[in-house]
Amino acid sequence: MGLTTQVPRNIKIASRDKRITVSVRNIKGNPVKSYVDVTAKNYALLEILDALKDFKKIPDLDKNSGIKIISNQLKKLGTIEIKQLIDCALSYPPRVRAFLGALLEQINFSIDSELKTLIKSLNPLSEYNYGINKKTLPTITNWNIK
Repeated sequence: MGLTTQVPRNIKIASRDKRITVSVRNIKGNPVKSYVDVTAKNYALLEILDALKDFKKIPDLDKNSGIKIISNQLKKLGTIEIKQLIDCALSYPPRVRAFLGALLEQINFSIDSELKTLIKSLNPLSEYNYGINKKTLPTITNWNIK
């Protein structure tokens, strides 16, 4: 996705059923939990959700640039794809759903019922700490993101 300039030595391979481990020269692939079955149709959507899940862990990430990159990815998606993305997000941790909701609201995603589905899936008393500045993403307060 271009979120970092670092070239990873260890890559993560998402799988729901199998634990896939790969080693080629000095690059290693380690298994990571997949919250949704990975298919040829949804892997790009899951890539966005995984980036949101690991946003704080991405090495050398400029948060402002990262938000712009992910927002641009979301803008390229059609309404059907965004609905699929939201359906997949409901299986992810609450912090991912909140972050996705804030980004979709920021890009003026127009289907309120879909955003309400995300809001209803969150505990209104929970707060999610991503260390994002309100100037970078003004909608974070609506989603309890700090």
